[in-house]
Amino acid sequence: RRCAAPRACVHRTMSQVSSAVANSAQYWRIAGMSYLKYANTCAEVVRASLKEPFLTQAKGRETVYYKMTKWSKGQAGESVIKEVMPK
Repeated sequence: RRCAAPRACVHRTMSQVSSAVANSAQYWRIAGMSYLKYANTCAEVVRASLKEPFLTQAKGRETVYYKMTKWSKGQAGESVIKEVMPK
């Protein structure tokens, strides 16, 4: 079926796409995952599909650093920076 006004057809199509995205936005909840686990899974899939030189660049960004501070009796102890390398 052809549209009389092509712009209206494009707008309707974009609206339908937008609606589909809105409806599928929380499938991770239906799957019983947290958003963080879903995002990490997506990132792993994307990294696994990369080819060189992009794979090497992405692997360099996988390392996570965080600062840990032990607290005792309401006082902060010495802070230690930890590095976590994914498997």
